[in-house]
Amino acid sequence: MMKTTLAFVFVTALSWPAAAACLDLSKQPAISASGELIRPMFAGPPNFEDVRKGDAPEPSYILALDSPFCVTGDDFLEDGQTIDRIQLLDDKGILLKLVGHPIEVTGNDPFGAHTGHHHAPLLMDVVSASLNEVPADASLAQTTVEAFYLYLETGDGASAAMNVVPEKRGKGPFSAAALTKFYGNLKRPLKLLGVTQSSENRFRAKYTFETQDGKVCNGSSIVTTKQASGMNLVASIKVENGC
Repeated sequence: MMKTTLAFVFVTALSWPAAAACLDLSKQPAISASGELIRPMFAGPPNFEDVRKGDAPEPSYILALDSPFCVTGDDFLEDGQTIDRIQLLDDKGILLKLVGHPIEVTGNDPFGAHTGHHHAPLLMDVVSASLNEVPADASLAQTTVEAFYLYLETGDGASAAMNVVPEKRGKGPFSAAALTKFYGNLKRPLKLLGVTQSSENRFRAKYTFETQDGKVCNGSSIVTTKQASGMNLVASIKVENGC
């Protein structure tokens, strides 16, 4: 749970635009925010253009804010600039299990983006983070299934595994290592073609990919989800069409 003082500071900041004022970063060592945590893949050095052209991949934690706010007091941001995303710097593994979910986060030393490694207008070091305690709607579990396969499109087995029930993600075919080993080494990466719902917690995912030995899969799977810790997670996958 976030410290009351920090929560108050952020709530105050959100009310400031109505009072024609913004958050002064030069005087604000810590802020709290809420939003959807995503982990997109950006292109890094040498050219910061495209990982498919030799640029190093830079997966980054990005918080898409529920309530954008404006800032002043930073050399790299315009006074009054609106912030709708924050890049969260996490060297403690605090955010790993929260990707794809609404969260509340507290961070220190916010600063404006000023290098090619910065992928949101504002960045800060994460101090603490937790799920926003909003019970998941089982009828909306399709988004979990879509996220699972979209992570596989990039070969990101670690993020895909976080959408699987905890008891199956540690080892076996749903583990981060197993998912990355297979989907990260395809000749033609998996492409999700669509997800349709057949019942409250059952979905059919259609996709295509090609293995290193030239075997082309135009396949589908039945994905069953369940709720755990207030989240919709993948519980099982039954492959159709042999792949």
